[in-house]
Amino acid sequence: MLPKIKLSRDISRQELLIYVLVWLCAVLYAIACFTNESNKHFQYYDDAYSDFTQGWSFLHRKKDVADFEWQSMKFLITNLYSWVLLLTVVSEVLRKCSSVRFVQLWQILVTVLYIISNLGPFALLVILLQPIIFSFVLTKHRKLLIWLCNGLVLVLISTYKNFLAREEFLIWLKLNEQTAYITMITIFWMNLRCVSYGLDLIDSKGRQDLIAFLSYCLYLPNLQTGPFIPYKDFINSHEHNNNLFSRLSQLFRDVVRFLFWLFFAELCLHFIYVNAAGFHPEWVESLDSWSLYGYGYTMGQFFHIKYLVTYGLATSFAKFDNIKVPSLPVCIGRIHLYSDMWKYFDVGLYNFLLRYIYIPSMNNGFVRSRSLSSFLCFLFVYVWHGTDNYILIWTLLNYIGVIIENCSHWFSAIYLQNSKLCKGLGPKWGRRINCMAASPLLAVSAISNFYFFARMEIGNIFLNRFLNDNYWSNFVLLAILYNCCQVSTEVRRKQSNKNSRLKDL
Repeated sequence: MLPKIKLSRDISRQELLIYVLVWLCAVLYAIACFTNESNKHFQYYDDAYSDFTQGWSFLHRKKDVADFEWQSMKFLITNLYSWVLLLTVVSEVLRKCSSVRFVQLWQILVTVLYIISNLGPFALLVILLQPIIFSFVLTKHRKLLIWLCNGLVLVLISTYKNFLAREEFLIWLKLNEQTAYITMITIFWMNLRCVSYGLDLIDSKGRQDLIAFLSYCLYLPNLQTGPFIPYKDFINSHEHNNNLFSRLSQLFRDVVRFLFWLFFAELCLHFIYVNAAGFHPEWVESLDSWSLYGYGYTMGQFFHIKYLVTYGLATSFAKFDNIKVPSLPVCIGRIHLYSDMWKYFDVGLYNFLLRYIYIPSMNNGFVRSRSLSSFLCFLFVYVWHGTDNYILIWTLLNYIGVIIENCSHWFSAIYLQNSKLCKGLGPKWGRRINCMAASPLLAVSAISNFYFFARMEIGNIFLNRFLNDNYWSNFVLLAILYNCCQVSTEVRRKQSNKNSRLKDL
């Protein structure tokens, strides 16, 4: 944020309304431009790679099925949740009639049966490999060994991931592409749980409990979809027993809510071919600026809905089991800061980085540097997501953005807040200057995410357009992003006031 100035009730409601209307109209117009262009391009498209399928019969339109991750998540939802219902019902009975140990054994048994039934015995062996390795390392009760072991495991996972990209390797293991992908994401989520268990166990100076460890690692609702839940929050759930009717009511409301968003995403894919576009970089490069940025915005919103659904359904059942779950991803259309995107999109991963990397490194006498602690966090994010080039660019740009924000906080606190210029202009102009300066950073933030959403070629197209477009187009873009920054600032202000009131209660 460049620069940051302390604000209260800054601008009038009329001015805020203008910002909201401009931002909303610009977004809708850009989406309409992209939708129109994509429909014209793909109407007579020779679908050699099966990017489309026949859509819902009453719509008489084809549907975009090019996002392999989304198709895999839908496959998981349809195949996983009959097992989750079985787990939930029997677990509830066992909590009433027997000890916690039987609940833990049941959680392990159901997940093992599910993995064997849907992924096969080889997948079960690969998934259980990490808990087995970490259980041996934990006998030494040393955090350094846990991190060294984790680094080695991540290298092995990356190697395994590269092998899975080869068709002959899949044939040799008798795996199809979807099974291999689901196994891989399960391993990545398992990695965070193993680290959490080990570090929490050492901090609590407790004794290793293999059954509790496995029940945590193999907890079915978020086994393959996330989000990350710390071991302490998971194990504490066994100590509570809230009202069954209220939990059932909440579960029903949550499931209906996220199924609605799943239906909404599927409906939109009949009209907005956002995923198929990523496999046509030449066509994307030919788009005018309004259509191109409309494409970028729809990519971001689809990514948001995708994880809102997958995280939401997982946490719905976890909440029913009295587990403290992280907040769900917030809409990207009302975030303009790098740091807020990390805080409020994947809250579980953010909590992992904060709890196990950032804070311990800050308390370490050798580090004690925000920049270096942030670097360690982003280094882990890079390795954990996979060491592809587009992941490197994404993490590097995000790290630079966070550093710029931290520098602006320091610069603002030291020089700007007490300057005669800022005092003379007043809080209204302080907020306006703040949002003007944040607009270019928001543009770069969006481009960095496009690398993550659609990989190298598409990310390069957005970066080249931003750097080489004419002055007028970039002026219009930054002016629109200025309105987004104003809307985001207002949302942050209201949320901050709400949180303050809740703390006072």
